[in-house]
Amino acid sequence: AGLVWAEPPQFFKGVIISSHTWGREWQSPEMAQTLDELKSLGANSVAIHPYARIAEDGHVLFRTIDDNRYITQPLDWAHERGLSVMMIPHIAYWGTKFLWRGEINFATPAEWDNFFNDYETWIVEMARISQAHGAAIFCVGLEFSYAEKFPERWLKIIAAVRAVYFGKLTYGGNWNEFENIKFWDALDYIGVLAYFPLTKTPNPSRADIAAAWEKRAAELEQFSKRNGNKKFIFVELGYNESAKAAAEPWSFKTGGENAAEIQACCLDVALDLPKTHPFLAGIFLWKWFPELPS
Repeated sequence: AGLVWAEPPQFFKGVIISSHTWGREWQSPEMAQTLDELKSLGANSVAIHPYARIAEDGHVLFRTIDDNRYITQPLDWAHERGLSVMMIPHIAYWGTKFLWRGEINFATPAEWDNFFNDYETWIVEMARISQAHGAAIFCVGLEFSYAEKFPERWLKIIAAVRAVYFGKLTYGGNWNEFENIKFWDALDYIGVLAYFPLTKTPNPSRADIAAAWEKRAAELEQFSKRNGNKKFIFVELGYNESAKAAAEPWSFKTGGENAAEIQACCLDVALDLPKTHPFLAGIFLWKWFPELPS
């Protein structure tokens, strides 16, 4: 049945460790150092996001490199350090007409069949590895704005994952779409990419940001109650160093007046939420890179 890990933490204080490549950094000595560093900063959890590639006809392409050591090694290293892991397999869309995962869409039933059949094959393989190496949470997908409209296909995928993986399951719904997803009852956590716009006030104060988060948290709490008190995981949370961090947390643009202070304040307020909001089970910060020698 694979590793039995220590009980997952009461609250996942997580960081997503990303890569500039297909993931080879995750098996480097620098990855082990990164795990030590994150633990020393107070994280009790990390996440990685192995890639498969989407083709415009719906096929999902993936390859096994060196027996998937770039995935298994960091999971084992995290385990040795007492860190929980969330596995978040990602679909790579660059080189296609899709500008992000939310645009992945197909015109014909045959293309949708290609997508769901291949995706299931790949995601079950990722789940099998997660089980064998003790990942505490497995995220079955994220940001698929169009594919989410086929809940019965997701229920089939979730059942196939549950047949090989016995940890907790979630899905990453986008901040403005998660309420429309129809398969939360098949998962253990409601996952959301928590890039909620907070306030358009220029140069917002801590009080402005905190008030905006309280309003948003009240809505999330109601959603949790309507779904059998299922807890939320923020599958991603982050803010760029930008004067618009509170207004447009998803935006890549950086700079502007008081950008560093606004970024710090947004993060600070968000990381305080769990103290007063028990509907939250974890937060994973996007994102951190191992420092590879150039």
